Amino acid sequence: MYRCITKIMINQRPSTDWPNRKATLNFDFVNKFECSDSWRDLTNKGKLVMPKNLYYVDQFRKKKTTFGTNVNVGGFSSNPPLFLRGDKISIEAGYKYFNKSHQEVTDTAIMFQGYITKVSSKIPMEMELEDNMWLLKQTPMDNITYKATDSIEKILHAIVDKCNSIFNAGLTVNTTTQTLVGITHSTTDRTGAQVLLDLQKKYGFESYFRGNELRSGVLIYQPNDNLNPDGTPKTPNIFAFQQNIIDDEMEYVRKDDIILSAKASNCITEETGKFTKDGQAKTKKVRLEVLVTIKKSPAPNEIPYTTRIIKTGDTIANIDEGERHEFVFPGAKSIDQLASMAYQKLKVFYYTGLRGKFTTFGIPFTRQGDNVKIQDPVLPERNGVYRVKQVEYTGGVNGLRQEISLDFKLNI
Repeated sequence: MYRCITKIMINQRPSTDWPNRKATLNFDFVNKFECSDSWRDLTNKGKLVMPKNLYYVDQFRKKKTTFGTNVNVGGFSSNPPLFLRGDKISIEAGYKYFNKSHQEVTDTAIMFQGYITKVSSKIPMEMELEDNMWLLKQTPMDNITYKATDSIEKILHAIVDKCNSIFNAGLTVNTTTQTLVGITHSTTDRTGAQVLLDLQKKYGFESYFRGNELRSGVLIYQPNDNLNPDGTPKTPNIFAFQQNIIDDEMEYVRKDDIILSAKASNCITEETGKFTKDGQAKTKKVRLEVLVTIKKSPAPNEIPYTTRIIKTGDTIANIDEGERHEFVFPGAKSIDQLASMAYQKLKVFYYTGLRGKFTTFGIPFTRQGDNVKIQDPVLPERNGVYRVKQVEYTGGVNGLRQEISLDFKLNI
């Protein structure tokens, strides 16, 4: 028998009004929690629903209550509040069970780390949460213009260093790659999070936190995430139909039935052929845009994709049908280069296999970027290994669940 357990730890942070708020609150019960792990939304968010009448254990292992006339839940009276916007929070959940040797096992994982962003006065109590990106939303950047030869990592270090100087947060930057911005970029009148959003919109660089590590650049998934400490590949988590896959919204699709298209773009600088009074060549910004489409398996000796230059006024809806993507390639200098780079990225999604998401129990614990092996004992052709792009976690009195979204199939 598997028994769900939940551990919530809240570290109070001092404020101007309450400088002595420094307690640690440990809870082992919650009505419901929700949280996410994804690279797609910049910020991973969460929500807690807790009863008003609840006990917790503080840092001195003393048992206390969240109710009573002298208890201020969320800053709605003159007493120091138990919960406040900016308090640090972690959610750990899993199961207790007896293994085959009849030994009790506790199998838990940290499902969320971040900060309380809102405390509601409702009953039951509700709290909204965000991960470390919330700190970057509170971090005003210095007015700096980065050159085309500066790397994304240089900008990321400036963001993290400024945040750490304000909040002493201990954040770091992933430096697996060194990616050039390609054109000048300014951080004037921006928070750290707004700078990352600019990088996403202009250059297609997705940014997210993995624990305290900020990641952004050409690689969304880090190879080391699926390696053991000795460098060997981790065994993918196994999920099977009619076993630990509770529900699914997945579809098995063959390559011959797939139409993929991607709008790829970049801005380049070109000389106009004219000169300034002092003899300097005038330049202009030119936007390159191309549509790349993959349909069925290409015939031998034929280019494996078709391209179309996008004219002013064209929209994706008017160009092609099928599954669509949008890519930005700062390094592309021509339409042909842009099309080739888009094809290399798009073909990852051109496979025969499953697409969609499925719901499972709380173990094996899975994060975005993990590899999962899906098995079907009835239809073995549906077996395959996939990369995970997002996981939605829910837990509480109704049990522990993971909703896992697939990104693409792996050839392993």
